[in-house]
Amino acid sequence: MEHSVGTARKRTACYHPRVTRLRFAGAALLAAAALLAAACVSVTNPEGWAPPVLDGAALYLTTDHGHISRTTLSSDGRSATAAWTFPDKDIKADDKLRPNAAYGPPILADGRVYYATFEAGVFALNAETGRPEWPEEGKTNASAITGNIAGGLAYANGILFFGTTEGRLYGWNAANGAPAKGWETPLVFDAGIWATPVAIGGTLYVATMNGELHAIRISDRSPAWPQPFKISGAIPDLVALDEARLFVPSINRHVYILDAATGQVLTDFRAKDWVWTAPALDGNRLFFGDFGGHIYGLDISTSPATELWPPASTEGHRVKAGPVIVDDVLVVADRAPVVTFIDARTGEVLNRVPIDGAGTVRANLLAANGGAYILTTKARLFFANPANRSVVEVPVSGVKR
Repeated sequence: MEHSVGTARKRTACYHPRVTRLRFAGAALLAAAALLAAACVSVTNPEGWAPPVLDGAALYLTTDHGHISRTTLSSDGRSATAAWTFPDKDIKADDKLRPNAAYGPPILADGRVYYATFEAGVFALNAETGRPEWPEEGKTNASAITGNIAGGLAYANGILFFGTTEGRLYGWNAANGAPAKGWETPLVFDAGIWATPVAIGGTLYVATMNGELHAIRISDRSPAWPQPFKISGAIPDLVALDEARLFVPSINRHVYILDAATGQVLTDFRAKDWVWTAPALDGNRLFFGDFGGHIYGLDISTSPATELWPPASTEGHRVKAGPVIVDDVLVVADRAPVVTFIDARTGEVLNRVPIDGAGTVRANLLAANGGAYILTTKARLFFANPANRSVVEVPVSGVKR
């Protein structure tokens, strides 16, 4: 029996399981906007926007239709070679595996790569070989899940947590993929879950597309706050700034910073457009963009936060990918895609570099090796160098597509 969380009212959101992909262009953008604003969500044509993850010299990339590759970076970080790709087109057992997309970063733990896919469920891959440790070879666990996974995984106390487009929150043992004790059935929410859940200590934070943020005790699934935090717009992303604060962007043009222990609003910042991104954090400086192409810098040492400078601009190009800050230079990649270098102290735009013919950028950037790695929707990898404000492609060889 599924356990419900939220208000007692009937669900007002409508969902279409196994209808995939969200497009952000032209008329499709308008349709998506209307659906999201009403929390009535249909996803078509999944492309995914899982960001790259670095572990030593191992760089994990979403390479095509939800496939994941472990690559090894060269010593200078300017090229990479794939060690394995999953699913592997040369292995017969993988023939029928169709992830279609991945939206959250893999979790690296226990010598494994835990990976949530939009349509094929969750996999635990051996980090060295890329082969599944669960579910068994050639199988998926998608039938055990109601809805699709439009976010990523949270890991706490040996449990993997993830939400679905049908408003289910699951907790599975990382050891074997079976439901964890106390999580034999999913929690059911009043709307879909697109944001990756966030675990802090013994509490799990879950945002829904009808504008609610819940704090759930992992031990017994009880509410950790007296009431969920509620707003008028969908909450498509969620990030822990530290052990005490949450970054809550929304499509109601507001960004909220909450006290994680109490749910109290520390900052309610009004942006100029939708905010659906992760921020860059440098001490008490917080940076993020919006769908109107505005870039914001906030001082979050005060409550409420104050603006560091008037919003910078990407010249109107939508910002979905989370930026990074390297040596006081903010690196932003927009949907065009254009990479914009901004002086984090003043908000001055230092340079703009277009990336032609590479798809678009929706995955969060990765700060490493003195710059920023940028993964596009065409699975091309670039390196942005703040020192000289340049962008070069990083050749990736050996990927099986």
